Amino acid sequence: MRKAHLMKYVLALLIAMASLPITSQTRLVKGNLKVVVTNFKNNSGQAAFFLFNAGDAFPNHTEKSLLSGYIKIAGNSAEYTFTNIDMGTYAVYVFHDEDKNKALKTNFLGMPKEGIGVSNHAKGHFGPPKYDDAKFNFNKPAQTISISLSYL
Repeated sequence: MRKAHLMKYVLALLIAMASLPITSQTRLVKGNLKVVVTNFKNNSGQAAFFLFNAGDAFPNHTEKSLLSGYIKIAGNSAEYTFTNIDMGTYAVYVFHDEDKNKALKTNFLGMPKEGIGVSNHAKGHFGPPKYDDAKFNFNKPAQTISISLSYL
């Protein structure tokens, strides 16, 4: 008789636990992404940073980026941190905004006249780098990526 009573108690406890909401599994986790950029040819102007979470605008339509920021360059490098972002898949695009006009200077063919770089050191072939080549998983509360600028 005692065993049956214990089994009913355990069964009731399991049912009660199963009906509780599982908030820890449904809560979005956020973190900070630090982007370290090297290989600026000089310290003039500013560094422009853009965070994308989809490929439709990457990298040419910076106005459609998820987040952006501009900072001074020191020692031919720059660091910028995107804060409080959701875990997920992203790509980062950076350029050397030498004249501080918040736009990438290009020549008559559309090729960059200022330094550019993207996450995963992705390179474009007959055009800008592709989102799928530049994307990475942001999955830690504090994560750092490095980008080296290229000048054409």
